[in-house]
Amino acid sequence: MRLSKRTEYGLRAIVQLARLWPAHYVQSRDLSKQENLPNKFLESILLALRRGGFLESKVGSGGGYRLSRSPREIVVGDVLRRLEGRLSARDGESPRDSSPGEIAVHLVNNRLTESTDTVLDSITLDELLDEVNKHGGSQQEMYYI
Repeated sequence: MRLSKRTEYGLRAIVQLARLWPAHYVQSRDLSKQENLPNKFLESILLALRRGGFLESKVGSGGGYRLSRSPREIVVGDVLRRLEGRLSARDGESPRDSSPGEIAVHLVNNRLTESTDTVLDSITLDELLDEVNKHGGSQQEMYYI
């Protein structure tokens, strides 16, 4: 299973916003430059995250986007499902009149999906940011004028 570009870009942007929470609103073009993402695509992702209740926005001078609540309260699995839909190893219904091999594959895919959900629902943005910082991710700075 791989994440779509939409979900990957959304996760990259929300981690940057988590780094700055609660102090700053960040404009989409600044996030776009920081993460080297296409701005128009990123804007649509940020709007989806705002509609999902993960971000708040402010118009005007000093405006932009920021997390709507603490990174400790935002679960990575919820963010990914908002952008990706249900994360599953493979789509499909339970096989009817299938061979034992097809049923076995379906059962394994179900377990992979359940395991993925369990892992992603156990990680908050705050915990993910701690891991990012341990791997040298704190060196990038965002500048404001």
